[in-house]
Amino acid sequence: MYFIIIFIPPLYFLIRKKWGGFIINLILMILAGITIPLFFIGFVFWILAVGHAGWHYRRELIEKHAELIATKIKETQNK
Repeated sequence: MYFIIIFIPPLYFLIRKKWGGFIINLILMILAGITIPLFFIGFVFWILAVGHAGWHYRRELIEKHAELIATKIKETQNK
């Protein structure tokens, strides 16, 4: 998943069917592609797109981990 986030960030949101994030990230990647001749500006847009996708992925992992911990705690309390 990290390779998708780094090289094709909009694809991450498309796989997850998060359309708002997909559109925002696609716009950032288009801006990065258009401004690539101006290396610094294109790089900034690419970093924003990767950061946006990475932040959402990390939040998703934290939520799954929290659910796992809550389930384990509930199981130990029921014993």
